[in-house]
Amino acid sequence: MGLISELRRRNVLRMAVLYAIAAWVIMQVAEVLIDLAKLPDWIGTTTLALLAVGFPIALIFSWFYELTPQGISLEKDVDRSESITHVTGRRLDFIVISLLCAAVILFAYDKWWIGGPPEQSIAVLPFTNMSADPEQEYFSDGISEELLNVLSKIPGLRVAARTSSFQFKGENRDIIDIGEQLNTAFVLEGSVRKAGLQVRITAQLVDASNGFHLWSETYDRELENIFAVQDEISAAIVESLKEHLGLQVEAAPRAMAAANTEAHDAYLRGRHLVVQRTKASIEGAAREFEKALELDPNYALAHAELVIANLLLRRNQYGNLTDAEAIAKAAPHAERAMALDPSLAETHAATGFLLWQQGNLEEALTHFEQAIQINPNYAVVYNWMANLLGNHLGRYEEAFAMRETALRLDPLSIPAAGNYIRKLIIRNRLAEAERELEKFASIRPSGYARARGRMTSLGGKWANSILGDLDAWRITPGRVYYWRDGLSALFAAIGLEQEALAISEYPLPRILSMLGRPGDAVATAEARFAEDPTSLGARSDLGLALAGAHDYARARPILEEMWQQSGGRVTQYGWFRIANAAALIAIHRDAGEEAEVGELVAAIRDNVRRYHEAGITGADLNYSVDYEEGLAAYLAGERERGLTLIANGAEDGFFIMQSEAYLQSLYDDPGFAPIRAGQEARQVRERKRFLHVVCTDNPYEAVWQPADGTCEQFAAVGGN
Repeated sequence: MGLISELRRRNVLRMAVLYAIAAWVIMQVAEVLIDLAKLPDWIGTTTLALLAVGFPIALIFSWFYELTPQGISLEKDVDRSESITHVTGRRLDFIVISLLCAAVILFAYDKWWIGGPPEQSIAVLPFTNMSADPEQEYFSDGISEELLNVLSKIPGLRVAARTSSFQFKGENRDIIDIGEQLNTAFVLEGSVRKAGLQVRITAQLVDASNGFHLWSETYDRELENIFAVQDEISAAIVESLKEHLGLQVEAAPRAMAAANTEAHDAYLRGRHLVVQRTKASIEGAAREFEKALELDPNYALAHAELVIANLLLRRNQYGNLTDAEAIAKAAPHAERAMALDPSLAETHAATGFLLWQQGNLEEALTHFEQAIQINPNYAVVYNWMANLLGNHLGRYEEAFAMRETALRLDPLSIPAAGNYIRKLIIRNRLAEAERELEKFASIRPSGYARARGRMTSLGGKWANSILGDLDAWRITPGRVYYWRDGLSALFAAIGLEQEALAISEYPLPRILSMLGRPGDAVATAEARFAEDPTSLGARSDLGLALAGAHDYARARPILEEMWQQSGGRVTQYGWFRIANAAALIAIHRDAGEEAEVGELVAAIRDNVRRYHEAGITGADLNYSVDYEEGLAAYLAGERERGLTLIANGAEDGFFIMQSEAYLQSLYDDPGFAPIRAGQEARQVRERKRFLHVVCTDNPYEAVWQPADGTCEQFAAVGGN
């Protein structure tokens, strides 16, 4: 009898499986008990060590011993005719199945079960403005935000971010309901009454599980002592939290005081405006921060906030500044803030944000990490880190973890929720995305419409994305500037050239390339670069446009610079993407430089590897894992495999450029002809689907209409 057969007969293999599953279940239960009972960590380590030691002992025991009706006997002493190892085996199978069921239940509980809020968690609601002047609301908001920032710096205390807690401003909502939505155990609420130089602040700490008040206090103070009042309130809250939560905090962090009360007033007005995230409000915020600095040039917080406001006023954000103009405005204030107070989380956040825009990615990441070390609840910085890690460094798995943290800290944040949903979709985690979408609908209906359009566009149903964007535009007419480039690309994808160019104030070179106009793409890229020569995005676009028009001599130095700037990485949305890599490969191959080609192909494949490790598997109009992997294979000489994967990407909805010089070898391949034909058929189909909606009874007429002649042409061919 062979060894494997004997191992099976003696149930050694069954015992190995049984022991492994049982050990996993024991460790999961131990982890929960250690956490609940606050037991020392060494208990978990010791349990694991004992289980590891027990594994070979269990296998040896099952080899030498057998369970009989009379009890446990040595296997060599049991007559084969009386052996019941087959019965024992069936019993072991039953136990294995039972333990597997328990393991599945534990896994589901850990991954999907929504438990209560963390015990050490709090939300600070916007304090009610009780002043006679409604314009003093910025002051009451500022008090709330200052207290929130102080509490955020307490180690071990999770604080709901401002974006989420301020969603309940002006609403007479039940505290228990608010606690459930923000997933916090406690809520701090209050009111502010300001009259001249007198201020009365009332604060109440509430148990969100039952609505009971745990602590309440009223403070009457002179306005010039506002920072002392904030410190006093913070200290009282921390003492109360220490009592109820067992927080190990010697003293509450102190509020950041300005030397001039009027400067602080201007700072509060600026913060009140900047979070509204419109062009007018951010411009107003910048003016308030500048006023604060006129009154108090050494106010580090105002310097830091002015950095962020100026960078938010760039053309691709909320304003009209070029990158060069925004950076020139922001840089002196980042330097000054760092010189004044490098211990502030806001200083590091602002410096990191500036360095990111300048292309100093690793330095930016270091400052973001320092900001979070100082303030572990700094939700917006987690969002920025996710964008930097994912878009520019290609560290997709880490970026996704950052997005999860940002959403946990700021569950009602529109950017955090929207980004998280998009990343679930590209991972094909559609059931989870659906659940998050339902939550998102009540936070931002327009964002829900866009995300729903993207989700239903999978498989190349581009018309659904356009309709989703137009639904969003109809819901919030003033916000289309934020997604007009994406809508322009969608119009280009279905072949509506006039609509694609009209929707964007500054058509991107990529849009012109999608429309088969490489010469115009170069002219636009040159104009953009001349206007903003420090913009890395503009420089990257210029290099790609030149390569698309076969101007390899001018494209080469730019693309090589971007290759170096990226650190030799290809990333999903950074300055050196799959198209840039393909263009530089064509240039090197044209010059007979095959060694450089191999290095670039390896970089594309490394990016695909990072996609897979992060669970990214999907495709949409702008990216496709299969397309990138297929193009790398094709350019490396693996023709059949490459074409198969490229075809898969196109079938899943990725838009393949049709007139780029650097892809000419692919276009000339007979195997690409059916892929091209399939994309053209999709364009016709999706254009017909879209025009059928907007050319009959246009539901978006109040905000958008097709270009002159579009519907007439559609009707002339019988709606085909």
